[in-house]
Amino acid sequence: MTVAALRALIDEELPGIPRHPAPRIPRTRFSAKDTNTMTTLPVPHPRPADPQPAETEAAPLAVGALIAWAHAHSDKAVRRLGDQAHLALGELRTRHQKEEQLTRVAAEEAELEERLAEVRARKAQLAPRGKPVRDYAPAAVRAWARAEGLTVPDRGQIPAAVLNAWREQHTTPEATR
Repeated sequence: MTVAALRALIDEELPGIPRHPAPRIPRTRFSAKDTNTMTTLPVPHPRPADPQPAETEAAPLAVGALIAWAHAHSDKAVRRLGDQAHLALGELRTRHQKEEQLTRVAAEEAELEERLAEVRARKAQLAPRGKPVRDYAPAAVRAWARAEGLTVPDRGQIPAAVLNAWREQHTTPEATR
C-alpha cells in the first residue's frame, strides 16, 4: 500500500486532523544511456479538497466500512490488504497521539524552564554575596584585647563583644559619615 493511499484513507476517516504540509517530491526520469543526466518532470497531484469523481462511480466508502468490507471479503489478497490497512491506521493513530503528547510535554518543559530561570534569578538577588569581608585583622584585635585586659582565645572566632569594643575605639568620625 502506498503512502498516498494511506493518506487518502486517513483523510476519509479523519478529515479534521491538521496535516503537516509536506513538500511535493518531483518525479525524476532516469536514462540508462547517460547516468549523469536526470530530468525532473512536474507531476500533477490531485488535491483532496477538489475531488472530481466520475458520475458513474459510487460514493467512496468510509475507511472503517472499507476495512470491514475487506475483512469479510472472500479473496485472500483483499483480506490481507484490509489487515495491512487496519494495522497501518492503528500505528498512525498511535504515533499521532504520541507526537501530540510530546509536543505538549515540550511546551510544558519550556514553560517550566522559563519559570525556573526566573526563580533562580530571584534567588540570586536575595542570596548573600559570598563571604563577608573582614574589616579587621584578627591578630591586631587579639593584641589590643589583651592590652585592654579582655579575655580572647588564641585561635578561632573572636567574641562579638570584643569586636564591638575594638570597632568603637578604632573607628574614626570620618568613617561613620
